[in-house]
Amino acid sequence: MKKISKILVFSPTFNEKSNIGIWIDSVRDVNSTWDLLVVDDSSTDGTLEILQNYQSIDPRLKVHIRTTKSGVGSAHAFAINHAYGLGYNYLIAMDADLSHDPKDIPRLIRASQNANYVVGTRSKSRGGINELPGIRKVWSLGANFLCQFLIPTGVTEYTNSFRCYDRMAMHALIQKQPKSNGYSFFIEVTERVFLANLKLAEVPITFYNRRYEKSKIPKIQVFLSAATIMRLIVGRLIRFL
Repeated sequence: MKKISKILVFSPTFNEKSNIGIWIDSVRDVNSTWDLLVVDDSSTDGTLEILQNYQSIDPRLKVHIRTTKSGVGSAHAFAINHAYGLGYNYLIAMDADLSHDPKDIPRLIRASQNANYVVGTRSKSRGGINELPGIRKVWSLGANFLCQFLIPTGVTEYTNSFRCYDRMAMHALIQKQPKSNGYSFFIEVTERVFLANLKLAEVPITFYNRRYEKSKIPKIQVFLSAATIMRLIVGRLIRFL
């Protein structure tokens, strides 16, 4: 069994004023001793002011402000480097839009006692629930199906960002950093961890459709993810031939 000592819970933000306070409070309700990291891409809607107010009363909250909107994948890459460099045993990555329930964090951590990388799966076959509406759900199901078929790793969930990394997983992703900066980063991370011969696992979660603000996933992401999957397939062929 691994000894749990330092845990960092991270989320990227951009214009999440209606959600960020609820997210922080919800994480704190689960465990008030975890450290929090928010990477914000210079929100313009008041999110930063809310974060600064929380930071003034919560010494365990760190806010990293980036001057440009640099992509959700690069925010996660920053968090991985940050957590590893500061000696955290576990990094929990999740969205701040309330699609991920902080009450599920302890289940990811428990699963990480026997795995290096754990993802919260929305797959019905594994007991997950996906409340995404319409075309977004179709895209999610389609992308995960393609990944399972074309670049199998033993997990059903490739695109959900609710994840737990241990130090070995963080180190592997620092040693061979994903090239994607956008949402296809999540697909590439799973592949990188798999190719590093680490143990992957997943736990079923309910993925809630956001209640406030609008989804920020660009439509072009479908094509970028397809390109990433093809690049990873070629990488596997080169590696194993």
